[in-house]
Amino acid sequence: MSSSDTTPVQPGKPRGQLKLLAIFAVVLGPILVAGVMAKMGFMPQSNTNRSDLVEPHILLEDWQLAVEPVGYGSPWRILVTSPQDCLDACMALLHEARQINVALGREAGRVEHMLALAAQPTAALQQQLEAEYPRLSRSMLDAGAYQTSLRKHPQEWQQGPQLWVVDPLGRVVLHQDADKPGKQLLDDLKHLLKVSKVG
Repeated sequence: MSSSDTTPVQPGKPRGQLKLLAIFAVVLGPILVAGVMAKMGFMPQSNTNRSDLVEPHILLEDWQLAVEPVGYGSPWRILVTSPQDCLDACMALLHEARQINVALGREAGRVEHMLALAAQPTAALQQQLEAEYPRLSRSMLDAGAYQTSLRKHPQEWQQGPQLWVVDPLGRVVLHQDADKPGKQLLDDLKHLLKVSKVG
């Protein structure tokens, strides 16, 4: 009797079926898990921003704010708005906007800080702004248009001075809550500058 007659025959079917099942599990498993998570409401949060995203969107022209330049290659803006005079809370936000701009380091040249008031500033305020914020851009804000554009947004955004981030195309993209630290807006702005191709 030859040695080939004594070699046991390996069954090929079960091994092939296991490989096929493994391939199906790898392909269909994640799809089934995602479907179950979606049905049960366990969707992970994909937002990475720590500041408030402005939705529905607002454009600077909605506030009748004359800002130049706007478009590709224009700067990002850290904008302080005040529908009244620029008093203590407004001045505190201006200081924060400048600190955020400085903290951007080598990216600071891509960003400018800006003030938009609904009322003409007094001579004393103009002198103070020129002395303390010589690089501050200023513009006039239409109070009625400003309030109208904010009707679909949180009530607290409509009261007093506010801090915003505006992209180079003139879209208001982020809002900084007064009760959140400015570092959150700084982190979000750094991320936007890193991924941005427009300014």
